[in-house]
Amino acid sequence: MNVCFTSTFEGTFDDFKNVMSKAIAEFPGTMTEQESAELPYDKEGWCKVVTIAHVLDFDKMQEAMSAPWMVEWDEKHNNTDVVYLMEEMS
Repeated sequence: MNVCFTSTFEGTFDDFKNVMSKAIAEFPGTMTEQESAELPYDKEGWCKVVTIAHVLDFDKMQEAMSAPWMVEWDEKHNNTDVVYLMEEMS
């Protein structure tokens, strides 16, 4: 299933890429493809990112999102994620 999620947080796009790389490394098999892009955001010191991913294992995705180090990162950066499920239209 494909998902789209937005992440809004205090920090930089590099901060986001680093935490995503760690999540992908520590929870292999969660997704096959993932692409993220920084969006314009006019709040100084904050970043907004949109990610589209093909998730293979939603249980593993939930496990990654609730891992103690991920929760700590979210709290440290005041992160808010909004996750959307996507379907291909024919």
